[in-house]
Amino acid sequence: MKPLRLIKDIAAFQSEVVTRAFDYEEGVETGQIVACNYLKKAVRRSRELRKKYSYSEAELRRVASLFYYMYIPVNDRPTQFLPAPWECWILLNLFGTIDPENGKRLFNEALIFVSRKSGKTMFGAALAIIFLTKYGGMQSQSFGAATVQKQAQQLMDYAKLIIRNSPALRRRIKSYRDELRYDDGESMHSLSQLSEQQAERADGSNPSFCLYDEAHAFVTDKLKEVIITGMGARYNPLFLTVTTAGFLTVGFPLYTQVELGKKVLDGEVEDDHTFYALYELDSEEEALGDVAVLEKANPGLGIAVSAERLEQMRDKAKLLPSSWKHFLVKNCNLFQADADDPFIKDDDFVLCCNPFDEAELIGGRCWIGLDLSNSVDLTAATALVEHPKTKVLHVIPLHFFPGSRPDKRVRANGVDLSDWIEQGYIIEHPDRIDYDDVYNRLLTFFQNYDVQAVGYDPFSAHELRAKLKGNLELSHIPIVPVPQSMSVMSPPSKYFEYLVLNKKIELGQNPVLRYCNANARLKFSKTSNLIRIAKDDQLNPIDSIISTVVALAVYMDQEYNEINFMDE
Repeated sequence: MKPLRLIKDIAAFQSEVVTRAFDYEEGVETGQIVACNYLKKAVRRSRELRKKYSYSEAELRRVASLFYYMYIPVNDRPTQFLPAPWECWILLNLFGTIDPENGKRLFNEALIFVSRKSGKTMFGAALAIIFLTKYGGMQSQSFGAATVQKQAQQLMDYAKLIIRNSPALRRRIKSYRDELRYDDGESMHSLSQLSEQQAERADGSNPSFCLYDEAHAFVTDKLKEVIITGMGARYNPLFLTVTTAGFLTVGFPLYTQVELGKKVLDGEVEDDHTFYALYELDSEEEALGDVAVLEKANPGLGIAVSAERLEQMRDKAKLLPSSWKHFLVKNCNLFQADADDPFIKDDDFVLCCNPFDEAELIGGRCWIGLDLSNSVDLTAATALVEHPKTKVLHVIPLHFFPGSRPDKRVRANGVDLSDWIEQGYIIEHPDRIDYDDVYNRLLTFFQNYDVQAVGYDPFSAHELRAKLKGNLELSHIPIVPVPQSMSVMSPPSKYFEYLVLNKKIELGQNPVLRYCNANARLKFSKTSNLIRIAKDDQLNPIDSIISTVVALAVYMDQEYNEINFMDE
């Protein structure tokens, strides 16, 4: 399909980029464009620095001319890559602001702090391609860097996508599995990916450009330091961080960098050579207001993402505290700490802890979840039983504890399990879990209920799984592993949260289940809308919650043929 060119004349294209840049700047200053306080300050600083140093329209037009030859897929058709107004303003600053004393670009480092779904990775890939050309100097070397290989590869994939759709670039730039190369007849230029695990590859390098992608996931600045050190010999390098907020806050690199940027924009710290564009809401409360306010964190609103779609995402996220927190981070660009966040607050949990008559559940469909241990922790088995008439799910847990020594019964937070053992809520085994006993007690579930499937954590489950598989009477029942990975456990964890908060599940009055929930903490993925349930810092047991979530995983898999609850 022939590429679609929106502006045929290159001079007109250049002029459009320049116009968009200054119109955006003016729109922020006049209030026509919805912007947060720190972006307004960034715009004021931008103008002040151009007065203090100098502005080169020629340099801005030069960069614009490179975009002129780039095409990206839009509605399955290659379409000319005309940067959005906010991106044009970024170009104005990164390339159009010049130090007249040496003729260099003023900024050698930049932070673009913006929500996801804004088009930032495609824009970053375009900038990487620009530095792949002679723009990066002789034998230019550029990197797309991220914490993990998959994220670093994403930048390369976007760059390859641009090249594949752009005839002029496709003829000149060679694409390899892990690298792009451009031979200008005088020297060879390269763009490659780099993960945190490959930091040694950056030693001895001489990069002209680095796109530091999704920096919120970095725990240290080790890779950044290696790359910036390597840039020392370059005439006019650029280290560009493009990222969304994350769950690593005080003391971690990105949070520290954003806080420093705010001090620069506030005039408390002077640093004329680092550019800051901070797109965020001014408060969490704004997230609940008019969807138009979300433009503060989403400059691509109406272009990269529609207001309607963003509003739908917000309304869906409000259903669950875990999803709401993720929305604040990824779509409002507000840091959120995940330390000590409870999975489900006890005040909410207890509202579902009503007594019920197990006899009414006889014959109901049932899904079993297992979380097993050997000699230290609880072993938990959960029967998730559907009421034959109301179809409401009911939780019936079994708990087993290894070791009769009194000192083993006292957990890290001082809770003594002895009373629950004496009351029959926990079945005690001497020294190690007796899987013959666990198996025999599980058979009661099979006798009383219509068991649909059994899910188990593959860790330490071999013995019990073999016993269940060896029972010919159970051979028709699926017995499936449920890995404890975040991608597998996130959907049923969110579904459990949803059921509890909306009082759509009956948890009974088992104090051990409630105790395990009180110990459960939320951990958030650094790069996606996934969660996992983890023990608190004192490593108190959460096994009963895990076995319940495992039961929900096999339930969702059978009932919905998928387990993708709120994990967009």
